[in-house]
Amino acid sequence: MLAYIVAGCVFAAGIFSGFYDKTAIGIILFAVIIPVALRFLQEWLEYKFPTHVVTTLLLIDGFAAGFAIAAGSFSIVPTMTILGLLLTAAMAFGQLYVIALAAFTAMFGSLVGGFLFGFDPIPYNGTPASMVVVAIGGFTIYVGLCAYYIRQQAESLIVAKNQIKEQQEQAIQVSRQLAKYLAPQVWESIFSGKRAAKIQNNRKKLSVFFSDIKDFTVMTDEMSPDLVTEMLALYFDQMTKIALKYGGTIDKFIGDAILIFFGDPVTQGAKQDAIACVSMAIDMRKAMQVLRQKWVSMGVEKALHIRMGITTGYCHVGNFGCESRMDYTIIGRDANLASRLQNAAEVDEILISNDTYMLVRDKIMCREKGVVRLKGIGEPVQVWQVVDFRSDVGEHQTWIEHELDGFAMLMDINKVKNYDKERIVKALEAAAQRLRNKRIV
Repeated sequence: MLAYIVAGCVFAAGIFSGFYDKTAIGIILFAVIIPVALRFLQEWLEYKFPTHVVTTLLLIDGFAAGFAIAAGSFSIVPTMTILGLLLTAAMAFGQLYVIALAAFTAMFGSLVGGFLFGFDPIPYNGTPASMVVVAIGGFTIYVGLCAYYIRQQAESLIVAKNQIKEQQEQAIQVSRQLAKYLAPQVWESIFSGKRAAKIQNNRKKLSVFFSDIKDFTVMTDEMSPDLVTEMLALYFDQMTKIALKYGGTIDKFIGDAILIFFGDPVTQGAKQDAIACVSMAIDMRKAMQVLRQKWVSMGVEKALHIRMGITTGYCHVGNFGCESRMDYTIIGRDANLASRLQNAAEVDEILISNDTYMLVRDKIMCREKGVVRLKGIGEPVQVWQVVDFRSDVGEHQTWIEHELDGFAMLMDINKVKNYDKERIVKALEAAAQRLRNKRIV
């Protein structure tokens, strides 16, 4: 609207100075009516053809500018002023093709106007000073106000950008908090768009792990709730680190029990998933010996031991529940079988099904426990007891452990640094000498 007003003022100055005759008043009226009409047209276009609003309005502006140039007898001052106004508006959209489109339509409009008003350009020295002053002053005001408006928009965009950045940071913080309630693999698959948060599940071959602490409820009845909470926090922290190390998906914590599965949402194949699952269980059993020593230092008198069960088979895995509340978990016979194997295990024992044994037997040494009947399982189940990694059995054993009342030794030779070797040997020799010299009644 401001551009049209400036153009109208240029023609008004020309009429006032006698440069144009009275018929040029029609051009002034044209400059007043067009922007009002374009406002209604814009609203209609935004409703009907929202993607063509800018192009259509520029076509009209360009044609109107060319027509006005011809009506002004191609006088250099009005011509340059009108073209400057048009191209300034076009450049505000920041695309080269828009500027070219505006220039082309202005040329077309000037040709149409030329056929109506003639092609006799008025020389520059014939342009009144009043028209020059109005044209230059109007164009300066227009450019200045456009620059001010653009700066205001830029400042608004900066404010909006900062607000978006703050919201993104808040969303990141919230997502990190929410991630603690989900297995990392599940959280990553949802936020990467690989998995939708809707009720859906698939049938997959999984290795399922279930564990609990033997007689934990009975032993902790006499403990303070704070001590029990501290014990469980330490236990779950260590077990979670080991599970994530091997790529397990932590399903849930149930009291002191843990349900973990391998094979979804990330899988390395049934064989490697099974090996990773059993390897995790062996490391957890070793970690329990370290935890027992820490619990003793916390004032826990009776030793706590873990029991574990593992099976491999087909389960339904995915989102179960309803649209307002769902849980990513597994359902199936083998999920129940892992729990039953855990119930049948002795302290610090890892029991696995025959399906799991067939996949891990070349890496893991197992001892046959025979066919047993498990509660809730219709058919007898062939059960195997996990001994250790084959590489850690016999003369190749790298994990040395011994535990008696008043004595506990845990050593992983693979983790001993060369520069610590002599220090460890001296510490063992010093401890052995003190034990020899100690008279025990």
